[in-house]
Amino acid sequence: MELIPALDLRKGRCVRLSQGDPDRETCYETDPSKIVADFIAYGASKLHLINLDGAFGEGSVNPAVIKGLLREYDINVELGGGIRTLEDIDFWLNKGVSQVILGTSAIEAPELVSQAIKKFGNDAIIVGMDVKDGRVTVRGWREDSFLSPEAFSRDMENRGVTRFIFTAVETDGMLCGPAKDALSRFARGVTAKVTASGGVSSVEDILGLIDLESDGVDSVIAGRAIYEGRLDLKEAFQVLYDLNKAET
Repeated sequence: MELIPALDLRKGRCVRLSQGDPDRETCYETDPSKIVADFIAYGASKLHLINLDGAFGEGSVNPAVIKGLLREYDINVELGGGIRTLEDIDFWLNKGVSQVILGTSAIEAPELVSQAIKKFGNDAIIVGMDVKDGRVTVRGWREDSFLSPEAFSRDMENRGVTRFIFTAVETDGMLCGPAKDALSRFARGVTAKVTASGGVSSVEDILGLIDLESDGVDSVIAGRAIYEGRLDLKEAFQVLYDLNKAET
């Protein structure tokens, strides 16, 4: 199980939203560089980075901030938020992003996914699936796509997608624990690997996902719990390292 700390940017600041609601924002740090430095010091090798302004269709300083982070730190970055075209994907991959996350654009322009995988390879493309009330949402969780996760994932896998990020919007930023049943059902229905997102509040929550590895859930994103001190990131990485070492 890989732990991936999250950094959500809004107007250049590190924030978290409760259940994806832009009106329920908490700012944790005005200097994102400090956050990334801490993550790396604690043992992170990958960063989940979201441009919330891009997801909401708002212009901002975030692209400049992201470019600065990519120049400053040697860490794998999966980037999402406002990536809508092949040119956007090409731009960020060339700037040093390891993988781009397509969400709204994958639903509204699914052919983009096919084209992106053909041009950049399936390892470079992740499809983010934000699910609320049994349907996939778009535009920063604010609109209903009226697509079921099952139908959407089938189409994406047919286009070559090999990884999904599954977010249960009801749990995102709520520190209530991951939506294990929904995660398991989804993961069992796809052949792609699945990254869990939403609800993580403790090391125990992360360990509780290990029994979903057989379903294809091999990684988990954590955000608010880190910023509020509920999840000791250094401890979490050490626990996972020790488990992995014991298994080998």
